[in-house]
Amino acid sequence: MGQKICVHLCESVVTLSLSISATCGAESNHIQPNTMTQKLYLSLCLFCFISGLSAQISLTRSDFTIADNRVDTILSQVMQRQGFQIPQGGNNQFWDYSNALDSALAPNRFVTSVLDPLFIPFDFPNATAAYIASYAFGPFRVTDNFQFERYGDDGYSIQGTIFAGGSFPLSSFTGFRSDSVTLFRKVDNYTDNPLYYYKFPLTTSSKHIWTYRNVINFQITVALAGLNRTPGQVVTNEYKRDSTIGWGTLRMRSPRGGSPLDFAVLLVETTELSRDSFYLSSTPAPGLILTALGLEQNALRQSKTYAFYGARFASAILTAEIRNDTLARVVRNINPVRGLTTDLPDLKKIGVKTKLFPNPTAGNLVLEFEKSDSEDWDVLVYNTQGQMVALERISAASGKVQHSVQLKSGLSNGTYFYHLLDQRSLIRSSGSFVLQR
Repeated sequence: MGQKICVHLCESVVTLSLSISATCGAESNHIQPNTMTQKLYLSLCLFCFISGLSAQISLTRSDFTIADNRVDTILSQVMQRQGFQIPQGGNNQFWDYSNALDSALAPNRFVTSVLDPLFIPFDFPNATAAYIASYAFGPFRVTDNFQFERYGDDGYSIQGTIFAGGSFPLSSFTGFRSDSVTLFRKVDNYTDNPLYYYKFPLTTSSKHIWTYRNVINFQITVALAGLNRTPGQVVTNEYKRDSTIGWGTLRMRSPRGGSPLDFAVLLVETTELSRDSFYLSSTPAPGLILTALGLEQNALRQSKTYAFYGARFASAILTAEIRNDTLARVVRNINPVRGLTTDLPDLKKIGVKTKLFPNPTAGNLVLEFEKSDSEDWDVLVYNTQGQMVALERISAASGKVQHSVQLKSGLSNGTYFYHLLDQRSLIRSSGSFVLQR
């Protein structure tokens, strides 16, 4: 972990937006330096270069490949946690994850800028991306919640959220069929005062802190407790701190196979603390009700996330999340890396139009499009949780193609998303459809 960054930049694959301004040494018009003096001079310059590099790494919006034109997606692959070493901070570190293994889970879509009116209501005119998340209320899970973000030149920010809400029966807990709890839908808009989770430029000294208060209204009916559509609230207070704790070289296996690749990176640590408080009729909720639902008054949740950021990727290269001192999740970015073959083209120019028919009520999805080459393409289908539910290879010659995607019979009704990827894993088309059998 203490190995130095490779200084032979002409041979390195590292291509950050660095402004290297280190200068050292002196010239003499009268003394011709001998070989030993030249070596000493070069050593001193090299020392100055390495010593000053930590203050020079700087990432801006242009270093990331995620597009603003709403036709791009961040794809991530879950990795095995066993044997994974939590990264340690420090200057000029060497983090080698070239042998880390993927899990058996399929790639997930965590963030998308494939935004249509379904994603971008008029409430969030500045948003350029949407994040899909779920919310747990005891044993119940609310899905199809959206966080709207903006990838701007000044930083990445949260523009607002939509909480889907939902109703859940409590009969399995109370024995009464009429008992239930309803969480109400809500929209929070931060367009005029966005929540930045980091600002550009992202440097070795970056620090950012923000606090947040979230309120979810609900009503609950429990006959035995004398509750009949009693109003309640979940109040969550959050504290979040992002800070760069290290810089150095990250070694990852190449997506094309062969020798591993090295990237100059910043290591950002995110500390998050949140506390949930539950109220019924504006007073603290009774412990008996909370215990029955698996909830705890004023429970403190804490997590740490370590993320490596470097140029030429769509987002963080590698992310490890720790919840309550336990490694909970490790994911790596699997989007194409700009510059490994050729620079990513303008996605607007390479996009292909797709027709989707018939309405996939019969369990199959037919895509029609113009294929630009004879290489193998892939079509990926995701649910609103970012889980891949279908992956099929399209082996066809160039020209008009009609491909039928077989959807599993057990899929629930609702909205699904598809991405059409070419042989370089570039997204050529994306869209959504509603499955209703």
